[in-house]
Amino acid sequence: LEQMVFAAHEAVKLTPSLLPVLRESGVVDAGGQGLFVILEGMLRYMRGESVAADVGLGEAVDLMPTDVSLEEGGYGYDVQFLIVGQGLDVDAIRRQIVAMGECPLVVGDPSTVKVHVHVPDPGVPISYGASLGSLRDVVVEDMQAQYQDFIVQHEVPTEVIFSPSEEFGIVAVVMGDGLTQVFRSLGVEVIVPGGQTMNPSTQELIEAIERVSAPQVILLPNNGNVILAAEQARQLSQKPVSVIPTRSAPQGIAALLAINAQADFETNVAAMTQAVGDVEVGEVTVATRSTNINGLPVADGQVIGLHNGELAVVGEVVEEVVRELLEHMGVSNYEVITLYYGEDVTEDQAMALADDLAAMWPEQEIEVVAGGQPHYFYILSVE
Repeated sequence: LEQMVFAAHEAVKLTPSLLPVLRESGVVDAGGQGLFVILEGMLRYMRGESVAADVGLGEAVDLMPTDVSLEEGGYGYDVQFLIVGQGLDVDAIRRQIVAMGECPLVVGDPSTVKVHVHVPDPGVPISYGASLGSLRDVVVEDMQAQYQDFIVQHEVPTEVIFSPSEEFGIVAVVMGDGLTQVFRSLGVEVIVPGGQTMNPSTQELIEAIERVSAPQVILLPNNGNVILAAEQARQLSQKPVSVIPTRSAPQGIAALLAINAQADFETNVAAMTQAVGDVEVGEVTVATRSTNINGLPVADGQVIGLHNGELAVVGEVVEEVVRELLEHMGVSNYEVITLYYGEDVTEDQAMALADDLAAMWPEQEIEVVAGGQPHYFYILSVE
């Protein structure tokens, strides 16, 4: 089984050479990576190794306590790397890594060894590995920071919620404190925290649907990666559910604004679906890998602008990318520009950018909203 895990890891690394779309995007095959994770889990089980966290689906809760106290040092770091050398002693390396931390995994052969371990100090296993050979594919992730982000996103707002209709209630997948407040103010009864890099499961969506007090439900996934799970939840739910295929928060907001409280369920679903197509969406973030998409070379760490999910602009300065992205979106043909600024942008920065945009497009109305979303400096919409 150790050899299977190692072979699976090597096979996943080769997938970009098998499919041009993977090679262009600089990513590996997701299904292959999933199979590798399954095999890795089987190996840990056979060894009797503990797992860092229970990833099973539990009963949904309305409130997650945020005053959880952790042992000093928190969750530490997730460290992964390959050691490439000659005459590597896999068993000896495993003994050393096991003594360093939790969830150890060491597989390989005398020339290549993969190491994975959770430790309070990432420098310890990395230094040890470097003493044995050349290190490749080094990955270090701060699990404590990830945990804190998760806790913040699962806090339940205290605002009084309302439903735009007694006939149906609304469930929305939202990431960011500011965006959560916007969606609640527009009548969303149940918020499911999630979005880019943290997609909710089908079961989580089903449980959210069941918490809606109305007999029928409208579900807004607000992310392309969540639509499939939303459709599965619709099919499995005991309640009638309609999924509006929103791929972003601005599309979800446009759908909510199209609701007519006097209209019936089917009429509102049709109006909301049509409203989604009337919004152009831009997203400004940072590239996490070097790649080439649609003929645009991108370096790891560069600022990129996406138009309706497609790479459109590459640059070095966030504000410049925003301006170029709006030009690409044909902002002159629209009336309203809305900037949802993320958790890494201050209000002063967002307002200064809005002033610059107002000078460039004086005929357009510009709105600024504190979105608080992670990963994206700005989410833009033009209508």
